[in-house]
Amino acid sequence: MNTTLQRLLLFGIVIVVTGCDNVEWGGIDVSLRSPSDSLVSDRPPADAEVVGDTVQEGPSLGPVLYLGYRDGEEATLVPVAEIGPDGLSPIEGIGSVEASRAFASDHLTPGLQFTLFSEGAQIGSFSAESFSVDERYCRVRPQVRGQIQLIPTVSAVQKFLAAPAREGSQLGYGTYSPVAQTTELRNTSLRMALRVLRDVGVFFPGDVRDIRQDIQVFRARPGATPTVVATFVSDDDLAVGPAPREAYSIFLTADDDNGADYRRTYVDYRLSSLDGKGATRYFDHLDIDGDGSEEMVIEVMGEQSMWLSTLTRQGGDWVEDYRDPCGLAPTSSGLGR
Repeated sequence: MNTTLQRLLLFGIVIVVTGCDNVEWGGIDVSLRSPSDSLVSDRPPADAEVVGDTVQEGPSLGPVLYLGYRDGEEATLVPVAEIGPDGLSPIEGIGSVEASRAFASDHLTPGLQFTLFSEGAQIGSFSAESFSVDERYCRVRPQVRGQIQLIPTVSAVQKFLAAPAREGSQLGYGTYSPVAQTTELRNTSLRMALRVLRDVGVFFPGDVRDIRQDIQVFRARPGATPTVVATFVSDDDLAVGPAPREAYSIFLTADDDNGADYRRTYVDYRLSSLDGKGATRYFDHLDIDGDGSEEMVIEVMGEQSMWLSTLTRQGGDWVEDYRDPCGLAPTSSGLGR
């Protein structure tokens, strides 16, 4: 067949001969049509897998936990992890700018409704409006911005956890009732920090309150005594950025389960020169897996980015349940209970 004719047929061009069928041609009429089914590639999408003769889509996405920051009457949410039957797991398909945009395109739509939580209780709703990418984390995440509606008693809340409304309706309990920070609870955090410094052999010459950069208290389950959570940072800030070699941070929790006295239930002591920077702060808590006990969501500040982690109660102590794959592991959770 004539080479030119082959090319025209390949691109779906139909040729009608107007001359006789001998060697001499009287001309052609050309019309364009859509390629036939035989010319359409049968290659599966990039995120699909071919098994036998069947095209299988990539893994479906289950319920996802989000964290959010308020900005007036609006807020931004970023996904933390996927909620599964065995706890939280990293979300597949995020980790780069392109992948995060694809995640937003596939799973986030304008008008998508979320339920908001603080202190383990439902506090309002969020409606998605626009989407972007959050590059503050070591694992780039999609970001959702939209309007929030909060119940009147939480007007001062600036950060919260969230889940899509269809799953969020099953989470949270009771009413919003934050625990007051008493002098006794604040002093408990100081005693715990001094014991950590003693155990690791660090002499602190001044007032340990000078390096306490965050303290929070909450109830890990209804009716429980308050859990104390505190962050101490020396020669550095509780923020992303380079740290001097002599800098160190302490993140600790303390609980009084039997009414006798508070004891340390989690410790992460990190010396910058040996362990790298990983200054941790409490974000919020929620019974994510529905077992009647709260999980704690925390943010960890490194030198160039931050990562997310969660703690859960196990055998009376707090243990790490989830950590972003790019984050540094805790250094000394079992230090001198």
